[in-house]
Amino acid sequence: MAAPDLNKLQQILASAEDNEAVITQIRKSFAKVNELLSEINTMLEPGYRIEKKERKPRATSSTGKRPGRPKKNASAE
Repeated sequence: MAAPDLNKLQQILASAEDNEAVITQIRKSFAKVNELLSEINTMLEPGYRIEKKERKPRATSSTGKRPGRPKKNASAE
């Protein structure tokens, strides 16, 4: 009788470990959802203003070549 009880106990422990991993993942996701909801709440406030981000100027290439794929005529030669 002791062997089936030990097997059942091992199954319960294994499922508890799996459940703990799922609970940890749910907690992380819930924290992200709470953060996003707080951001949405701040955006929905009546006095909310969008802050414009400053764009950095593009870095110029030292070789003088433009980025991207070369034209078909140039690659055929």
